[in-house]
Amino acid sequence: MLGLTYVATSVSAGSFVGFPSLIYTNGWVMAFWIGGYMVGGLTSKGVLAKRLNQVSRLSGAITVPDVLRDRFQSPTLGTLSGVFLLVFLLFNLWGQFKAGGLITREACRGVQESSAYQSARDRTAYALDKADVWSESDSADKADTIYDRAYPDYVLGVLIFALTVVAYTTYGGFWAVTWTDVLQGVIIVGGAMLLMVLALIKVGGLQQATHSLHDIDPDLLTGPGPKNFLPPGLAVSFFMLWTLGAMGQPVGMVRLMACRDTPTLRRSLFLIGIYYALIYVPLVITFICARVLFPKEYLGHSDDIMPAMALAVTEDFPLVGGLILAAPYAAAMSAVAGFLLLMSSSLVRDLYQRNVNFDVSPRTVKLISYGTTAVVGVLITFMALRPWEYLQYLIIFSTSGMACTFLAPTVMALYWKRATRAGALGAVLGGFLTIFLLWGLGWMGVGKAESQDSVPLETKAPAPSPPSATAKAATNPSIKPLYLWDLDPLVYGLAVSFVAGIGISLLTQPPPPDHVHRYFLERHQPEPSSERPS
Repeated sequence: MLGLTYVATSVSAGSFVGFPSLIYTNGWVMAFWIGGYMVGGLTSKGVLAKRLNQVSRLSGAITVPDVLRDRFQSPTLGTLSGVFLLVFLLFNLWGQFKAGGLITREACRGVQESSAYQSARDRTAYALDKADVWSESDSADKADTIYDRAYPDYVLGVLIFALTVVAYTTYGGFWAVTWTDVLQGVIIVGGAMLLMVLALIKVGGLQQATHSLHDIDPDLLTGPGPKNFLPPGLAVSFFMLWTLGAMGQPVGMVRLMACRDTPTLRRSLFLIGIYYALIYVPLVITFICARVLFPKEYLGHSDDIMPAMALAVTEDFPLVGGLILAAPYAAAMSAVAGFLLLMSSSLVRDLYQRNVNFDVSPRTVKLISYGTTAVVGVLITFMALRPWEYLQYLIIFSTSGMACTFLAPTVMALYWKRATRAGALGAVLGGFLTIFLLWGLGWMGVGKAESQDSVPLETKAPAPSPPSATAKAATNPSIKPLYLWDLDPLVYGLAVSFVAGIGISLLTQPPPPDHVHRYFLERHQPEPSSERPS
């Protein structure tokens, strides 16, 4: 169960919507890009699992900021960690809700002619028009973007997705999410493998797909990919992101803290790598086939390729298409449920109970948890109405941000007795600020220049109308971070975080031995007196 819940939470909408989008755009090099993820479970569980579970039990902590607060005896560190965690989770959930809306929109195509669906769509379109968010009269000018005539269908999909996930997360809590994660994990693995088989049948086999891909663009067959997508520095960076970065994800750490015993950890450690291989290898093959079936149709809005491919290979078997669409939907649901639960526990435990009212009653805690989960769900739903154009970059930003903020202080807390509260605080701030600085500079276009080479091939030829806004955003380098010397911000964030944490710890007063030895299962022995007995 632990392995499936860990996989279901880790395999988010980024894996089934954002990752296929990049495979479709960049080809076989994406197999190298995701390769480190196969051992992500080994690094996170093998390095942190046993000690994190042990320390959380000794301190009674239920969240990662809780662990840091108690281990370093610092309310400031606990509160700051909770706030930073909420920031990154908001960005991640923004992408998850977009994916849920896109998948639900495609899944509802079979019932779009029904009176019930038409009534709901008309009301949604009317509300969007009155709120001055979208107008059907202007949608013709936004063809091939998410704001085209199908935008009300997308919004309706987001609302259905949000209502489903927020409801069962709010009322079911941790164990409801755990048990649904088990079922969703099975659906995710089965859906990925079934989609690969159908895609290979559709294109005539993997060899035929590779030959066809060469005719479309030879750069799709080898690294660094089209337009130098994955130079060596970034290849190393993403290997670090999926291995070291996986260790620093609080949503996975919470699962490790709740583990029952060491044998369970060992079994899940073995199974996670198998689960990942059964998901990501089929996804790479499937969306190599997708580029063959749709050479240029989705280059401007490649986040749509997953649901489009699922429907294309099952056009004669709509029931099978629905079962395959259940895989990305399950991935988005499991991730959103885990993140919402983590946000709720962080708000209630780390910010309210530990700072405002420590003696709050269990009933009040439950009511506040219900309320915060619902409020956060509504907030993300409104954010999803204006979705980020390229989903996977939201996932990468939040993943690298959490890794750079939480990995160094967590490792110091678990394995270094000399680590101090000032050092942990420096590690948290150093990682957080480095990631935001480099991503912020990238979003502002610093160090980048628009060039003809950055424009997709289909937009270079003269056309009667300009490329769509989505096409520009999907290839616009400003949506990416600033890559100094072709290295991802994760590399700099981790380096700054560890250097700051270790350096400041060595320059500050060691923590009290009695407190530290408690977390290392040692009894502090007082130093022998230098005085002679009289």
